Parts: sequence; structure tokens; C-alpha cells
Amino acid sequence: MIPRLSNAGSARAHPPVIERPTKVANMLRTPPAAASLLALLVPLFVAASAAAGTAIAPADSFPIIQTGPGLSPHKEIFLLPYTYCAEYHGRRAEAVFQLSAKHRLFGSRFYVAYSQISFWQAYDIHNSSPLRDTNYNPEIFYRGAPTAYAAGVVGADAGLEHESNGQLVPLSRSWNNFYLTPWYQRGNLLLMLKLRYRIPEPAKADPGDALGDDNPDITDYLGHSDVHLYYRPGKGHLAHLAVRGILDSGRGSAALHYSLPVPRSSDSFLVLRMSHGYGESLLDYRESITRFGFGVMFAR
Repeated sequence: MIPRLSNAGSARAHPPVIERPTKVANMLRTPPAAASLLALLVPLFVAASAAAGTAIAPADSFPIIQTGPGLSPHKEIFLLPYTYCAEYHGRRAEAVFQLSAKHRLFGSRFYVAYSQISFWQAYDIHNSSPLRDTNYNPEIFYRGAPTAYAAGVVGADAGLEHESNGQLVPLSRSWNNFYLTPWYQRGNLLLMLKLRYRIPEPAKADPGDALGDDNPDITDYLGHSDVHLYYRPGKGHLAHLAVRGILDSGRGSAALHYSLPVPRSSDSFLVLRMSHGYGESLLDYRESITRFGFGVMFAR
């Protein structure tokens, strides 16, 4: 059995920090290139949004890109009461749940959002069923007015986000990012691209210090971009494929959610989740993990 660490500690011994490779395989891999791309695209995005004509509403079938007032879903909200992951020896079954919402500020196009995903050792009753890790993700962003384009609808978000796991050194993980997320929706298809620039942090004087960068190599595993593809094949079914990472290194991740309506319910869905790769949780971002799970989705 792996010894239990307090409040969601991981029993893994992480390898030492890996130096950044010098080879640049694509322009989104290096922070300077990502920063330059964001610096170029954000003014264009804001100018285009300001110059846009009559805004049109995206399809109601994708609440994640809706622009209405009040509280609304941001990312998916789900509960997976059982997931299996062979990498957690002796504690392979755990529950995973995610909460996420956004709120429009004062009738403007600015939004605040909050998401969190938790990994719960619910079946490890001999160790008090601890939460192994929770990732907290507040953000603020500007959502441009959706406009008609190529027989569909286009839009974009530009924002600032923080993500951390609330742990103490040496289990602490955190990073801050500027991001730009353009999207295109046409009929039953939604495509989103998230471009990130990590805000640099000072290096630690000592690995045990609370101040300084907890994870200087995180972009070597999670990269600077995500791609999300949503597709509705019909009858209330929805497939969501998310891919992130670095193409030439073999690092990155892919996750697939497939959901369908619960009989006699209009707001609950059965969901199957499959994922593989790095960055499933901040605590284990250097570990390649494969997971299968099923449960209920409440917003998608």
C-alpha cells in the first residue's frame, strides 16, 4: 500500500525538474512565441469585436459559449462516482467531480468564472477517504460579440486565469496565464482553441521555500494551447474531445466525454469519460495517467 499523505497528498516521488529542451518544434511551444502571438491577436480581437455589426446569439445547444446575464455554466459540471486508474496502486478506484460557473459583470462583456475539479479517494475507507487533490481555477475574461461567419458563428474570449491546488510545499502547484480562446460554431459542431501565455514567476532560492515557482517545467508537459471539439450527433447526445500538449515531445493529453440524456430528465445526463496523458491534475502533471469513469453530468 502507498502511505497516505495529509489532505490529498500524493505518494508519488516526482522526478527532479527537467531542463527545458532547446529544440523548438512549433511556435506555440516557447513562451516568447506564445506571448508574441497573443500580443498580435488580442488587439485584433478587441478591434474586431468593437467594429462588429449586429451581434447574433450562438446556438442554445452549447451553453458554454452563451452570452446572457446572470449565473451560467462555464465548463462541464459532473460527478463520476467511480473511476479506475491503474497508476494508483492499492487505491485505483476514486470519485472525480467538477464544478464550474460564470457570471456576467454589470451588463458588460466582462465575466468572472470559477471552476474546480476534485479527485476523491472515496473508497479508501481505511484512510478516512481523503480528497487526494483539488484544482482551483478562478478567472476573469472579456467575451467578444458573436458574429456570423462562413455559415456559422464566431467569437472569442480573452482573459486572465489562476490555477492551483491549495497544498503546501512540496506538494504545492500553481500557475497564472493570459489566454485567448477563439471559437467557431456551425450547426451541431463547436470548435474552440485556447492559447495560453504563462506569466513568469521568480525561481525558488531553496526547494523548501513557499515563495517562488512551484513548477517551472509545467509548460513542458501541458504546453501553451488546448483544442476542444464538441459535436452533437442527435437525440441529445454530446461528444467532447479535448487535446492539449506538445506535439514533438510525446507529452500532452487527450480526454473524451460522451454524454446522453437521462430518461425522463431534461437537465441530467449519463456520461462516460476516458482520458490519457499528462496534467490530469496539477499534483501529478509530470505523470502520464490513463483513467476511465462514468457518472452523471449536470451541465455541458
